[in-house]
Amino acid sequence: MHEIEKDGIVISDTYAAYLPEHGIAVVSDLHIGYEGVLQREGVMIPKYQKKILMERLEKIIEKFEPELLIINGDFKHEFGKNLRQEWNEAMELLEFIKNKTNVLLVRGNHDNFLKTIASKAGVRVVEHYKAGDITIFHGHKDMKGKKKIIGHEHPSISLRDAVGAMVKLPCFLIGDSITVLPALSPLASGTDVSTADKEEYLSPVLKKEDIENLEIYAIADGLLFFSTVGKIRRL
Repeated sequence: MHEIEKDGIVISDTYAAYLPEHGIAVVSDLHIGYEGVLQREGVMIPKYQKKILMERLEKIIEKFEPELLIINGDFKHEFGKNLRQEWNEAMELLEFIKNKTNVLLVRGNHDNFLKTIASKAGVRVVEHYKAGDITIFHGHKDMKGKKKIIGHEHPSISLRDAVGAMVKLPCFLIGDSITVLPALSPLASGTDVSTADKEEYLSPVLKKEDIENLEIYAIADGLLFFSTVGKIRRL
């Protein structure tokens, strides 16, 4: 399967959640400028992330034709001042989205100095966004809401074959009142839900959740259901 609807929220193998009642698509954790930060730390990798992000964003917009695309935190990676790579790529990505639909930025924990970039691009930055009974916020801080969509955690699941080779797949976590988005960035590693204990989770929101009963939907060749976190951890 390529998508599934849960209580008014559609998740899909595009890495996005879509709210059909509101015409809103939500993605999280682009971490623009990550390669530049790694290079400053002595890790030399080719700069390929922007191309992948643009391809993924275009696929989301073409699939859902949203009236609004919300980037739910950690649009940029560097905690401090805006690096040149961040500034250039952020402006290019925002203009790319604005040429296709409306865009809104939700502040994440990496988004210091984001308003400088957003103001230049003519894009609003908010702490959270409400769509009916759904509250959309990054997840590095707790917030009340009947239904929540968060990022921040970068959930993934590790799979091993018979000879021990491992592959790590980004995934959604779905509960009765919460949807956790995978990172849109191909570079942003995060919490391996197949092995992590509850205290290892990053988000204070998830530390209050019944993590064992969250359903895992991984992104591979389509959207793959992997049972609940608790059952996977007990395998």
